[in-house]
Amino acid sequence: MIARCYAAALLVASFQGSAAASNIESDALAKALRRTQAAGIVIDSKSGKVLALMGRQQRATPGSSIKPLLLEFALDHGVITSGTQVFCDLHLRIAGRNVDCTHPADRNTFNAESALAESCNRYFAELGRRFTGPSLEQALREAHLEHHSVANASAEVRELTALGLENVTVTPLELAEAYRELMLKLPAGGPVERGLRESVDYGMAHPAAVEGVSILGKTGTAQNRGETWTHGWFGGVLPGRMVVVVFVPHGDGGTAAALARQFFVAMRNAEVRQ
Repeated sequence: MIARCYAAALLVASFQGSAAASNIESDALAKALRRTQAAGIVIDSKSGKVLALMGRQQRATPGSSIKPLLLEFALDHGVITSGTQVFCDLHLRIAGRNVDCTHPADRNTFNAESALAESCNRYFAELGRRFTGPSLEQALREAHLEHHSVANASAEVRELTALGLENVTVTPLELAEAYRELMLKLPAGGPVERGLRESVDYGMAHPAAVEGVSILGKTGTAQNRGETWTHGWFGGVLPGRMVVVVFVPHGDGGTAAALARQFFVAMRNAEVRQ
């Protein structure tokens, strides 16, 4: 993990000192995030090269933005199947914490694809419960997510970890790299890819949607321990091209997704002019 963090720092430093700071991705990101406190990063989906960078690389709990990473591991290792259905009545408390769902009330039965699209906390809490401590530890390690050990964690701790609310932290660059690695191994047309696409098309990441642009994405809203405010994440992919992460230090995932939309629109407009 230390070596990976050092490599990430070198990637950021090399970008900041290069001519890449004048590319269209940087211009689009600057337009999207101007007059905000948000941070953002864009990396090439194949090489991992940093294409654009704005704001400070803050470390924070990822919230629901880690759901696709854990779901793909769970499906690949038989922790859960794509057809497993979980009923949700919106209400959920774990270890005294209110983690109610915010998806429409008339959608109450979820499989892997729809749970990811609608970010159903009940489904992912159940996923956390089905993970053993060692298997969840392996999933976090394989995603290269900085975390406290959960190898001997209780069911409630595993649930909160699977929701990205405890024991895991990321920076924008680390989340972008995790999404890039996910996309490199993700089965085309599988439930995780479909869920990420549907999240933007009609689900929780819909504020990032741009007509005519194919976008996969996921939002996340969480609090750091000791803070009373929430922060927001959006992790998104233009398939075959780039990974985009936006972090809002005071706000929610919907706010981060809306800022990402401004980036996608600016990119589309710049490419049309070219």
